[in-house]
Amino acid sequence: MMQDRVRRAMSPTDDEIAAMPLSANARIARELLGEACGSVLDIGCGEGKFTRALTAFVGQVAGVDVKANKIAMAQEACKREGVSVDFRVASGEDLPYADGAFDAVVFSNSLHHMPAPAKALREALRVLKPGGLLYVMEPVPAGNYFEATKFVNDETIVRTEAYVDLCKIEGAEPVREILYRAERLFDAFEEWRSDQIDRDPRREAKFDAGADEVRKTFESSAVRRDGKLVFNQVFRVNLLRKH
Repeated sequence: MMQDRVRRAMSPTDDEIAAMPLSANARIARELLGEACGSVLDIGCGEGKFTRALTAFVGQVAGVDVKANKIAMAQEACKREGVSVDFRVASGEDLPYADGAFDAVVFSNSLHHMPAPAKALREALRVLKPGGLLYVMEPVPAGNYFEATKFVNDETIVRTEAYVDLCKIEGAEPVREILYRAERLFDAFEEWRSDQIDRDPRREAKFDAGADEVRKTFESSAVRRDGKLVFNQVFRVNLLRKH
């Protein structure tokens, strides 16, 4: 049963992907977390784009990341946009909050980046109120965006390990698991290359090693629309409720 569940969640077929709804990460979060969520923590928030989107329907929003430069960028973005988020530099495995501090805790494309996903999940449950919601959004290693980019950033193993840890979590019950597609648009290959190197400078060596092949694979996998390179990236959201 576990193997089949992991297969469907991590390696959907082309037909399964085609049947998935086209949506957006912030829209799915709003649908699943609802308007009644008074406080939420985003673990591994990075520059805080998704975190800031949560302020549209959540009263109190907080975000943590281990990288101080990312938190500084998130704080500056909040000032520009006129939104309020309590950003802090902290590890997902050691959160600076009291037990039961939040109505919801979010991992947005971050659980597989945690050095110890199981420990980070336990910390998330600790700071959740009884009955609170754990929201885990992860990219799925399938579909044309993954195929176009996996030479540079193939995280199949760590994403699978994080999902297995999530499936084994104690202290929370599954509410819903959904898979959907979200569009990724790029003006050109160079835009994607720059973004990937900004995320992790070590990827520049992979671009140099692959050179023409990386570009060819990326561009041939895209759908061209209005001068843009368009991809469908597959995401999975798991929603759980703390006992």
